[in-house]
Amino acid sequence: MSEIIKKTKSDSRVAKKQVRGLESIGFLRRKKIRGNSKKQIKAGAYFAADPDFDFHKELNVLVLKSSPTSKEKMLKKILKLGRMKLALIAGVFLNNSNNRVDLLLIGDNISQRRLVSFLSEMESEVGREIEYAAMDSKEFEYRFHMFDRFVHDILEKPHEKMLNKIKYLE
Repeated sequence: MSEIIKKTKSDSRVAKKQVRGLESIGFLRRKKIRGNSKKQIKAGAYFAADPDFDFHKELNVLVLKSSPTSKEKMLKKILKLGRMKLALIAGVFLNNSNNRVDLLLIGDNISQRRLVSFLSEMESEVGREIEYAAMDSKEFEYRFHMFDRFVHDILEKPHEKMLNKIKYLE
């Protein structure tokens, strides 16, 4: 529950009421978990969207289409992370679940603090954890020219380039 409150940036009373409501109609499933110190899992109740909910697919599409995460707004925030060369979206942003990452960022002097803040905000808006890869331009160039499987998988699967200053990718 504390993670839900944090990610949705809402009041605890309101979040608890909404979770109870979503659970009562079958949209959310509750699972009680015993703690495991080896895996760093805290004991407590965990919630997940129930994929068997009647309108799960329709709601997923609706949320992704109406998400306040507009591409222009997202790009402005990405440009503030460092000297960005490439910003590529895939996966959750294109309603495609078989991508290796949802976001690929290539740039120099990327601020880790800003990156973590940006990802947290995007996860809160999208409603799930964003799988991402970020690397500097030298590492990307090396991996691209060495035919690194990870990099080429990302570039071969459906994606959209929001920013591209890398000439050999045009």
